Amino acid sequence: MSLIVFKLESSTMPNRLREIILMAIFTALAIAGGLFLAQLPNIELVTAMIFLGGMTLGVVRGAIVGTVAEFLYSFFNPYGIASPPLMSAQVISMALAGVAGGLMRHWFGARVPPAWLLGLCGFVITFIFDLLTTLSFTVFTGSGLPGFIAAIVLGLYFYLVHQVSNTLVFALLLPVLLRRLPQLPILNGNHSAAQTLPPLDLQPSINFQPKESREHVWPS
Repeated sequence: MSLIVFKLESSTMPNRLREIILMAIFTALAIAGGLFLAQLPNIELVTAMIFLGGMTLGVVRGAIVGTVAEFLYSFFNPYGIASPPLMSAQVISMALAGVAGGLMRHWFGARVPPAWLLGLCGFVITFIFDLLTTLSFTVFTGSGLPGFIAAIVLGLYFYLVHQVSNTLVFALLLPVLLRRLPQLPILNGNHSAAQTLPPLDLQPSINFQPKESREHVWPS
């Protein structure tokens, strides 16, 4: 990531351009995170990267990142294009992941949320994703409730792997990334530049602090 943004200084870059670049970066990270672990069934970094994008960019932009990233990843998936019901379920779920990240940022401001809460978010978001995608399977096949139950039973192992792996990724990896994000030049702005940014729930966050710190980066 540092290779992409090493020349980008947030203090001199137009805010709209900086937001677009950040959205593109998190979209690319989500897609790359999916392709990187594509050989490992139900282990992925897509959800975490989209959630991280929401925490950095806010609710609206996080939802856009989730929608675009998941659509592109599903459309160009190495295993083939998803069926329309499945792709719709995937896109909706990842848009919600971006929204969840934006809400978390809105509640915690510049502070890093506790690991257990991030892990819980990962679990809930993944549960919603698995639920919606399984429902989409029953819609596509027309198998109804018996098909839904059969899909749950037959895919139980994969569901558990997905739930556990994403919970661990959210709880262990995201706190580290949130503390390192401020080191990126594009996120390491100053207060004079921050004065011109949108409201807190829509602007990029440029500094994440430990939970113990109660100071926010943006002036009130």
